[in-house]
Amino acid sequence: MAEEEDGHTKDPVPDVVGDGKRRFRVERTRHLGSGHFGDVYEGVQLSTGKPVAVKLEHRSGSIARKEWEVMRALSGEGAPNVYYTGVAGRYYVMVMDLLGPTLQKILETRPSRRLPWDVVSKIGQLCVHLLRTVHSKGYVHGDVKPENFLCAYEEGVPPYQADPTKGLYMIDLGLASKYRDSSRPNGHIAYGQRIDHFSGTVRYASLNAHLGRWLSRRDDMESLCYMLLYLHNGSLPWQGFCGDDKNMLVCEHKGKLPPDEICKGAPECMQYFLAYVRSMKFEEEPDYEYLLMLLDPTKGLVEIHRLLAEDRAIGDVSSANGALEAEDNVNNSVYDLAASGKRKRNDLDNGSQFAPNAKKHRIVIPKRYKTHQWMIVSTSAKTGNASPATQCYTSHTSYQNLVKEVEKKWSTGMRIVLLSFTAGMWTAVLNQKSTGYQEQALHYCPGADFPREWVRQKWDEGFFITALAGNATSWGVVCSTMTRNKRYKQQSYIVSPTFPSKWVADKWASGYYITSVATQGNPPHQQWAVVVSRGAPYTDQVVELDFVYPSDVIHTRWDDNYMVTCIASTSEMNAFVMSRGLTFGEEQRCTRTSHGPLHKVREDWNDNLYVTALAWGRVA
Repeated sequence: MAEEEDGHTKDPVPDVVGDGKRRFRVERTRHLGSGHFGDVYEGVQLSTGKPVAVKLEHRSGSIARKEWEVMRALSGEGAPNVYYTGVAGRYYVMVMDLLGPTLQKILETRPSRRLPWDVVSKIGQLCVHLLRTVHSKGYVHGDVKPENFLCAYEEGVPPYQADPTKGLYMIDLGLASKYRDSSRPNGHIAYGQRIDHFSGTVRYASLNAHLGRWLSRRDDMESLCYMLLYLHNGSLPWQGFCGDDKNMLVCEHKGKLPPDEICKGAPECMQYFLAYVRSMKFEEEPDYEYLLMLLDPTKGLVEIHRLLAEDRAIGDVSSANGALEAEDNVNNSVYDLAASGKRKRNDLDNGSQFAPNAKKHRIVIPKRYKTHQWMIVSTSAKTGNASPATQCYTSHTSYQNLVKEVEKKWSTGMRIVLLSFTAGMWTAVLNQKSTGYQEQALHYCPGADFPREWVRQKWDEGFFITALAGNATSWGVVCSTMTRNKRYKQQSYIVSPTFPSKWVADKWASGYYITSVATQGNPPHQQWAVVVSRGAPYTDQVVELDFVYPSDVIHTRWDDNYMVTCIASTSEMNAFVMSRGLTFGEEQRCTRTSHGPLHKVREDWNDNLYVTALAWGRVA
């Protein structure tokens, strides 16, 4: 008889699967659990009576064959042995070793719903070895969580008596992906990202997964960190979010919390674990030995403190905290520790090829302070089409003074191309030539409500939004009429409490591109405004979100001929809009400074670079 699930008819579970001597009875009343894409039942091999697990995935799915491929590559190393893969009715079937309870089930049997650190640290070490095995086969697990790590099967042993420190196995590899690519010089897949892409489980996903980036080895290790914290503390700080924005809300919470808050209640070594895995580059191989050392209660933090103390005694390090507070060092402090001492790397971009070994580890000291700076993007147009004959940067302590100066510049033919109301300043950048803007209107709107009626009126008059700004208490909007050859065909916008990734992706699919973006408000009530336009001079566009300045990502995009066309930042998150088109030059520079932007802007002008994007945001 067909079963009912969520109001839909479900195909009946087969009684027997397999062929020839490999035939297995499915114990349909012994449902072991459900994964992302299938159900698992207890079964028995008919010829031997051996207990097995039978995983069924409906053939409308596309994950089963991918999981079979990974399981075959592992050949029972760190994962259950597979005895049969095939098809039964409308199901894909995989028969494998019957295993014991999951880590999640074990946790649920504990009255405190917590595991002691001596147990968690051993689990962590076992998981590092398991993930190292998966990585050695060229795959990323992609869904590290307590439900996907199981104990060995022991007949008659209930979950509350199971000992996870005796050994663990990985399951549910349907989300695993290849990170190796033999066609590329470094043997690693190319960096990729799609703003509406997500893979994994929200609770344990890495920041990169939330931000739509292709997964690599670093992401398995970050998810492992969250899993271990969950097992020890019984919960994670971002549990409880719900609704359509759950993914982004969890992402924002993970990104804004420093390591000491995320790891609260756990040994300090976990802060070093998290700081290290978050500092890894896309193609970087994890230093498994370093992570194992951190998880070893007899070494861990003691060993780190010993190595740092030795360096201080030599005179190479005066103060770890001092390194963190230096203005120019906006990343986590990074040290290569070895018997011969330390080499400090301020620029993590140079560390992607560093190959750690048993005698040298890259230690990342957890950062306890956030750094905010101006980010100034300047562009050179070799063709001259986008280069203004003159550019003006004007910044004031009041909106009234800004308006007076802007009106003077308008009278000389200059037009606003950028607007910024952040860091206590009211700033505009105006160009003399080739903006494509004719008449302009600047509107100030106090309060959190976006000036919808004013914008609608301007649209009716033939204007388009060409610049946006926001601060804690107001919005600023510039609307312009445009020359015929540069006029937008249509425009739309959204105001959202989180970055509207899905909305943007849908608009891209309809031929729109982001032409303005801004943020407004104070935490926790900040909001994004994103303007998209048809007829913008772009052929492709991406949005890179991050909680720091993503130097390696920006350079990768530059190498792919993308240019930064907009930036906006909340107090925690940055959005870099990067576009490909026909009107941009061959050179772009992104400068960061803690002081007012003008001195950097002048340096760029001297190099024939013109400001194209500006924001005050978190860089570390």
